Amino acid sequence: MIRAYPTRARGFLLMELAIALVVIGGLVALLVPMWNLQGQIESGRLDALRLQQAREALLRQAVVGGGLPAPLQFEVGAYGGASASSHSEIDGDLIALPLGRPGALPGHMLGVASVSPMQTAYWYDVQPALRSDAATGFYPLSSEVSPGTWSFESIVSQFDPDINTNISTGGNASQLCRNLNSLQAIEQSIRVNTGISDPLLYRRDHINLTLPRIWSTGYEDQFSWDSALGYAGFTAANADDAFDNSSAAAFVVVRRQPPALRRLDRQNSVYAQVGLSGLDPVIANSDPVYAYLDGTRGLRIYENPQTPAVDDPVSDERDYAGRTEAVSLGEFADALRQAGVCTAEIDRCKANQLFVRFSNYVSSLPPSGDAERLTMRWQLADPTIEAPNDVVQSGDVSSGSVSDGVCLDAFSTDTATTAIERELRILFISPAGSVGYTSGDAWYRGGLLVDPDGGLPAADSGATRWSNLSALSAAQAGKTLTISCSGSHTVTPAGATGELVSAGPILPSCTVTLQP
Repeated sequence: MIRAYPTRARGFLLMELAIALVVIGGLVALLVPMWNLQGQIESGRLDALRLQQAREALLRQAVVGGGLPAPLQFEVGAYGGASASSHSEIDGDLIALPLGRPGALPGHMLGVASVSPMQTAYWYDVQPALRSDAATGFYPLSSEVSPGTWSFESIVSQFDPDINTNISTGGNASQLCRNLNSLQAIEQSIRVNTGISDPLLYRRDHINLTLPRIWSTGYEDQFSWDSALGYAGFTAANADDAFDNSSAAAFVVVRRQPPALRRLDRQNSVYAQVGLSGLDPVIANSDPVYAYLDGTRGLRIYENPQTPAVDDPVSDERDYAGRTEAVSLGEFADALRQAGVCTAEIDRCKANQLFVRFSNYVSSLPPSGDAERLTMRWQLADPTIEAPNDVVQSGDVSSGSVSDGVCLDAFSTDTATTAIERELRILFISPAGSVGYTSGDAWYRGGLLVDPDGGLPAADSGATRWSNLSALSAAQAGKTLTISCSGSHTVTPAGATGELVSAGPILPSCTVTLQP
């Protein structure tokens, strides 16, 4: 016998299924936003992690490579500009950009990601004097001001990549330290001379020497949203605000918005945007007040790494969704020292200086009586100032000893337009207590510490120069200039004056060596 089930039972089962589907649908509707939010959180976490990894990898590379790597050229698309910040592709030939130009992060060299979770290549900007391009190692810039007369260029010109193309470290750790010391001094000099109208001094329009820079925290209100272009630009009325509220960085890594979003959040005074393309031109300047920067580099001040993400649903006025990692010059110096770099005494010198030691083994040669040991006195002088006020630095070295090393200027750095060569003099204190000779030139040997004439051969005994131009190059960085004087010096009879005789038959000899 076949038993028939009532129709009501079937209807009850279909109803249960329908209810279950509704419940499941509701749960999915609730969970999907949560899943999306979780995905965004994970993407943001990965984004921040990749930037942090890039930062640490760059610091490691600076230690092992004697400097930072070059930015790479982006793939050139329909909009032209090889430095377009919104490009997601890096040129397949991995072309290194010239000094002073920002580009893409060389992740392949660093062992980190080159592209962000938002599929944009990381933007990378680096201080050119801290790059380790071997072919562009530091070599001082000099010029022939008149036939046969040479002079050093100013420190501002020495560190301007559009003037001196040989300013990187050359992969030399000591040159890295010297360049870093010089950059910190330049930054400080600009701040010290705030508001001074003298054009010879460091001025705010030399800010290009300390690019890249990062904004101070809490400066976001100085950006105003431009709905036509889709980003907020820097609007401070006083152009000096750009310097006052930013600091120099060794390098900056930035994750920009993807091209589909078009906007760059805040312009950050990098470059003017090209219409609605979301790209930055190669040749542009976002702030015409800085006339000195009207060229190919622009004024590059990036967002502070501590700036939080802001997404106001009502207004885009203060929105920001980018990410930045940056290392200031001071942080960079600390990181190098912690890694054992820039800790030697010689690494205190700047790029315009030599590390010099003095060796003294000179005694007197009287007509009768016993010889006495003579104390050496060295003087670094400004030859443009009349003696005796021309001495910049000096020190005494007792006979039979070698002095501690000291950083001596080969040329001055106190102005932005001139560089006075420094003269080094060697004197001896006579048995009678007189410093040098009592008539004529007071010194025994004197001459330029470094001769700016690049065509001259190696240094002679110091009658005209102590060292040639290459002594300041990256190839010689980390070497000590040793000036050794030995032998005897004729003096007048002790019963008379006991003074040094400049034209005596016996004089000491001095040698100059540049050694590790």
